[in-house]
Amino acid sequence: MFIEEETIEPIDTCGCGDIGYLTARTVPIDLAHGVGRVDNVPVYHCRSTYCQEFTLPSMVSRRLEAIAEEMEVAQTTETTYTWENKPITAKGPIPKPAHAPVPEINDQIPLQTFTLQFVNRQYEDARVVQIVPGQAIFFQSKLEETEYYLLRYEEDTGTEGTWFSFSKFYYEEPDFTYLDFLEWSEDGYLKELGRITLDEAEDLLIDEFGDWT
Repeated sequence: MFIEEETIEPIDTCGCGDIGYLTARTVPIDLAHGVGRVDNVPVYHCRSTYCQEFTLPSMVSRRLEAIAEEMEVAQTTETTYTWENKPITAKGPIPKPAHAPVPEINDQIPLQTFTLQFVNRQYEDARVVQIVPGQAIFFQSKLEETEYYLLRYEEDTGTEGTWFSFSKFYYEEPDFTYLDFLEWSEDGYLKELGRITLDEAEDLLIDEFGDWT
């Protein structure tokens, strides 16, 4: 039986009622042994520095319930959001290395798992400015603000494996969003730099932008 995969949209509604863009933040969570916190949770936020509201995608809300149960078993109050079930210890989350390997991809959310790990990621020479879960990741150069890069999933390449195109473009307006890109792409020029497999993606980005933190 085919089960339709639930997706997370790149844009929805912030808790304040304005347009919400997919980003990540620390979220408080109620636990049986007190109030805890989960870092790097995907949320929708309007990008206003004055707004404290946000909205959780429904898939993320369900995952947080599972994480809360794991935290209660471990009797910890802090952890980092993941899609995979990883051991949570009372000492807190395992520290992140300078640059982490691609996580194991499961059958339910393969591309979403891969793309969502890039939320808010910063490299030495670029930052992630927009994610379309399961489809695309947009990077803005720190060296030239109008210079952007796009890592986009390519369907039906005629070859085995998961493939991405890596492209470069220039966008003059500030506050780039996916809606901006869709409007710009009607006339804008996108230069493809190459095509790579999922296994090659992390190495390519580090080679292009430097290590990430």
